[in-house]
Amino acid sequence: MGKIVKLVSCDNSFQANLIKGRLESEGIPSMLANERMGGLYGGNTAGWGSVDLLVNEEDLERAQAFLE
Repeated sequence: MGKIVKLVSCDNSFQANLIKGRLESEGIPSMLANERMGGLYGGNTAGWGSVDLLVNEEDLERAQAFLE
């Protein structure tokens, strides 16, 4: 496994998990960072930071194309 990089920052855990599920259904492994903060505040991290969606660096280009 290579370097882990940020694909996108989401406003809340729901949005991040939705994208994560879609990426993984396309065979692109991903993980979330900062998700716990959203869980503490009902899934809404507005004003508390964002939930980052991370992928392997070698999957970044493919994941970006999928998001478009």
